[in-house]
Amino acid sequence: MAFFSLRLLFICIFLPPVLYIFSVQGLEQYVQSSRTKELQHILIQDSEALYTGRYSVADEVASNLERYARADKLRGLGVVTRVMVSTKGGKLLYPRYSEQRDMDFTRRREFDNGSSDSFNYIKTAEENFEILNEGLIVSVGIEVRHNSWLSNSILILYIFLAVVIFYGHYKRRAREWSAKTEDDHERIELISTKLAESAKSLEELEGKEHDYIAKIQNLNSESERLKSEIAQLMDEVAVQKKKSVEIDEILDEMERLDEEAKQNIALKEEKEREVLQLREEISQLERLEKRGARKRRRDIESAKKRFTVIYKNLSFHDRAIQGFSLLPQDFQLKAEEMIHRLNEDDSLVTVKRKVFSKKGKLNIFEAIFSYSGRIYFKRRDEKRLEILAIGTKNTQDQDISFLEGIS
Repeated sequence: MAFFSLRLLFICIFLPPVLYIFSVQGLEQYVQSSRTKELQHILIQDSEALYTGRYSVADEVASNLERYARADKLRGLGVVTRVMVSTKGGKLLYPRYSEQRDMDFTRRREFDNGSSDSFNYIKTAEENFEILNEGLIVSVGIEVRHNSWLSNSILILYIFLAVVIFYGHYKRRAREWSAKTEDDHERIELISTKLAESAKSLEELEGKEHDYIAKIQNLNSESERLKSEIAQLMDEVAVQKKKSVEIDEILDEMERLDEEAKQNIALKEEKEREVLQLREEISQLERLEKRGARKRRRDIESAKKRFTVIYKNLSFHDRAIQGFSLLPQDFQLKAEEMIHRLNEDDSLVTVKRKVFSKKGKLNIFEAIFSYSGRIYFKRRDEKRLEILAIGTKNTQDQDISFLEGIS
């Protein structure tokens, strides 16, 4: 789910059949229009024979249309053409469904009894002349059959395009996710190294603490021994004045060592707190690594929708939306203030410098917000700007490399 957009998936699934339906309808309308013009020119080809009465207009129309149908190459691809020809008065000339049933048998018998072939030609010529003077109306109906060569080719083309678009989107998102995961692993390794160094320092302090404790225990035992000697020598104060001085010095040394031991214990407790704090930071980073990806995607989509709706005179590159989502909240406010001014009137924005590509074909402008914030944009036309990247001074080298890459 992290490598592709559900919206794009739905579009790639539902768009091919929709485009297929509209394409088939458009193709039917186009073929209908073109064939109507073609058939109007081929309905009557031998006007002289019609005016002399050698055959009727209906025979001429039927013969020409059937010859056109036999030469139709689109019929093999699944395109069905239905043609109806009538006079402006409503008389149907083609197709002739009920020609024999509508014939006048009384008039036929009169022809058989007292008419000649020349009279039939004249009668046919008169009818042909009336029909041609009245005018012919051609109605063409086109149907592209489903599951035919032509319709299946159109559907397969749209399905192939949808698959290509979706595959390209999937590959791009997979590369972005892989790069972000590598950055997070590098941060975890750096913190783990610091934790190992702190643990090593703690072990050294623990060794010193054991040494000081041993010294204190020795001093305590010495102090007990001296106290017993002092109790025995209290009655001999005059004689043991020199010894009392030594005892005072020993007690001072004991006090000094006791003070050093207290300082070492305090230092040990401080290092233990630092280790606990580092472990807590690692656990928080591991939790944030799982939740941060989902939240960042939601923030990017939200910012992209909001910018598209609010700032009509600007277009935003995906790099700019991602850079904006990584800024602290106060920097985002300053960056959006700059975007608002670019949307209203870019002359209100002070340009720090122009960033030229290596080939010198693309001019990109750099503006500053909040001292260390950077926004890069270019002019697409007289009224529209494109925001290419948003970042800080810390990401300036990466942003410049990106801008040179798109030139």
